[in-house]
Amino acid sequence: MEHIFVSQNGHQFLIFPELIKAGLSICMTTGDMDVGTSTNGDIESIRNNLKYAFDVLGSEPKLLYNGYQEHTDNLEIINSLDQGLVSPYGRYIPSTDGLITDMTKVCLLTRFADCVPIVLFDIKNKVHANIHSGWKGTLLKIGEKGVHAMKRNFNSKGEDIIALIGPCIGRDDFEVEWDVASRFIDIHGHIPEAVRKKNERKFLVDLQLINRELLLNAGIKEHNIHIIPISTFSDNRFHSYRRDQASYGLMGMLTMIK
Repeated sequence: MEHIFVSQNGHQFLIFPELIKAGLSICMTTGDMDVGTSTNGDIESIRNNLKYAFDVLGSEPKLLYNGYQEHTDNLEIINSLDQGLVSPYGRYIPSTDGLITDMTKVCLLTRFADCVPIVLFDIKNKVHANIHSGWKGTLLKIGEKGVHAMKRNFNSKGEDIIALIGPCIGRDDFEVEWDVASRFIDIHGHIPEAVRKKNERKFLVDLQLINRELLLNAGIKEHNIHIIPISTFSDNRFHSYRRDQASYGLMGMLTMIK
């Protein structure tokens, strides 16, 4: 899938023309702004950053929803304007790492700094899912569960869903030790190259590849699953928790049906 860096209001954003053409307004912020409440303590700064992102989407939403991300497999179907709790930017759903809706002018936001952004868009029923899948969420198969939730709640079909697996910590950068590597091997050891041994103590895990397999298992067609081959760890245009440690920021993936 083509991905393009665009400049707006002095900031860079990543956009995905194929999804936009199909009817989904979408953009991802980059490392030149911080949209994280926990990492950017300035509420007004975050509001401004989100407004710049809305400019890229092409319009301001009626309401912004985000989840309070805790590396779970919890998904929330957004079907009204009064779910969850009030935030300075809209509303949020506690302990939730994936949001799904068919409502127009409702923007979904997930936040990242090395974890995997997964966007699912049903081009027939106009339903989108915006999912945060860290390594724990990947072990819990949250992406696969997102597809099943779309099928169950909106009658989506696998052949109608386009999937985006966005920039995250790359296959050559995500180093783990045996305690984590063994958990991936137990579940995904059948996938060639999913876990590679780097040395006697370290292993490399390919989160994008594993999530691709999960989406295939859920029934999405191979030609409709698109991996963006950017590592947030090695590409300084993006925030990275592993690389930046205490000074890390958070990027946002924003999706909306106009």
